[in-house]
Amino acid sequence: MFSRINDEGDKYMPARKLFIMSIVLLLMLMSVTLSVTAQTATPIPDPNATILFPPPVYVVRGEFTIYGSANLANMTGWFLEVQPIVPAGTTPEPPWEPVTLRNRSAVLNGELGKWDTTLVDDGLYTMRLNISLSGGANTFVLVSPLRVENNPPPFAVVLPTQIAPTLALPTLQPTPTTISSEPQVTANLNANVRKGDSTLYETVGALQRNETAPVLGISSLGTGWFLIRLPNGVQGWVSPTVVTATGNFNNVPRVLPPPLPTATPVPVTATPASSVNLVAGNFRFDPPSPTCSQTFNIYMDVANFGSSTSPSGVISVQDFRRADGSFQTSTVGAFPPIAPGQTINVGPIPLTVSTFHSEEHRLLMTVDGNNAIFEFNEGDNVKEAIYFLQKGPCP
Repeated sequence: MFSRINDEGDKYMPARKLFIMSIVLLLMLMSVTLSVTAQTATPIPDPNATILFPPPVYVVRGEFTIYGSANLANMTGWFLEVQPIVPAGTTPEPPWEPVTLRNRSAVLNGELGKWDTTLVDDGLYTMRLNISLSGGANTFVLVSPLRVENNPPPFAVVLPTQIAPTLALPTLQPTPTTISSEPQVTANLNANVRKGDSTLYETVGALQRNETAPVLGISSLGTGWFLIRLPNGVQGWVSPTVVTATGNFNNVPRVLPPPLPTATPVPVTATPASSVNLVAGNFRFDPPSPTCSQTFNIYMDVANFGSSTSPSGVISVQDFRRADGSFQTSTVGAFPPIAPGQTINVGPIPLTVSTFHSEEHRLLMTVDGNNAIFEFNEGDNVKEAIYFLQKGPCP
């Protein structure tokens, strides 16, 4: 009798083991789902900044299209990025990896970009729409979790490849300020407009704060200055440090500015009793080798060789791709009043460059970049650096 019972038990043992393994697998999947749910971020309630597709808890594979909107009134640029989801407490936290290049054009209920998921490992990810706003702030829209599954397990049911969805999109209210696709600039302050792409040229007019002007061209010398047309029809050049550029710049021509004006000898006069002369001095990067999509800090010495105290001001930093002189990004740093004969070290001035890695970049650092401080000599306010942008986490 005992032998018969043992024989029957051995007969059903594989089915019992399979049942127990199924229960364990189900519990593991439930724990992963709970962990992922805890990391899911609630998107901001703004239909002009959202990822409409894919939704959370979605399986993606191959090259996948992302749909949504990046259409904020004060937007200066945006891009998509992803981050692997790891167990809570993992250090260091994995970096965000760009999915698309930075884009300055507004998108409303359309294609934001494509994600080639074959470039990353299978697993769970958070996707983020990173929108830069005028003034240096950023807005983030997150979708999480998304499962990359280019190598599905044998028991998985594989759905057909993605078909562009017919989205049941919400009815959006008009954007408070329409973003034109035409290239244009809006003044962040009362800005001088000059005959050429430098403060060495004389002024031909001014663009008042919040006033907009169409862009006719960009300096072919790599300074980043815009050739614009003022409301009165006068054409002139304005610095990118004092305006916000919007619209599609893909077809904006490169324009050669006029030659620098020839200095006219002037009679030697007594040095003014009260004068300022700011001078850009030594600088350094921290870390010394900038890396794509990783912030590095700039430190610069600023001296006052004048005879009176300088008011506080800003250092404007502009980054250009050296291969074609195209403007990439910019930032500013502030300095306090500087006494005559005094030298101060300004920094940190943070800068993040996320385009054209593994290439040389040209950095222009201009003391009093918005030209707000009167100086008797403005020819020593600029420092230039050529550096190689390391690849880092960029695709």
